Amino acid sequence: MKLKFGVYIGLAVILIAGGSLLAAKGKDAVSQAENRKQGILEAEQKAVVYDKGPGTIIQATKGIGESVQKGELLYKVKSAEGTEVDVLAPESGRMSKVVVKEGDPIQPGMPVAIIQKPAYYTDLYVQEGEIQKLAVDQGVQVHFPYLDHPNQVHGVVASVAAAPQFANLRMTRERGQADLSMFLVRISVDASPDLLPGMTAEVNLDELAD
Repeated sequence: MKLKFGVYIGLAVILIAGGSLLAAKGKDAVSQAENRKQGILEAEQKAVVYDKGPGTIIQATKGIGESVQKGELLYKVKSAEGTEVDVLAPESGRMSKVVVKEGDPIQPGMPVAIIQKPAYYTDLYVQEGEIQKLAVDQGVQVHFPYLDHPNQVHGVVASVAAAPQFANLRMTRERGQADLSMFLVRISVDASPDLLPGMTAEVNLDELAD
């Protein structure tokens, strides 16, 4: 009985010591959770803005969901002077919103459509102790853990906020710990047939070099 009790005590000491060592190295479960940053995958979009004189839409060539190529005709406008003006697609992609239709009046500076570009991004909030691991134009691996077949794609750090956006309450509330300042980081992600806007994107900061 005493032998069993001694074995239990020994195991407990080992587990406690191991947990303390992992925590000191930042590899405990809480630290690992803090270092897996998740965001929502978003599609880059481009607003099409009419920049000519007042007129009326006489032809609309594209509907919602249709693909467009840069420079392709989207609308024909009859100006107040009677001439015809072409509105061309400024980017390639897919029509995600159509604001005007045939017969509608139009004014300079008026948005007429939104094009969803074949490129994605996700915004992550990174704590001050880890922000030095990230720099603009740095390559990172972006994971998509909730796909049927978990996938990862190449991403690039597009921007890092110059100042923190908010202070995050620590997951552990040990005495003397201050809350963490959180910095906004935008990651551009390569397009992939498996990816859709709204998916959960994840970057593991433990995979990055200090």
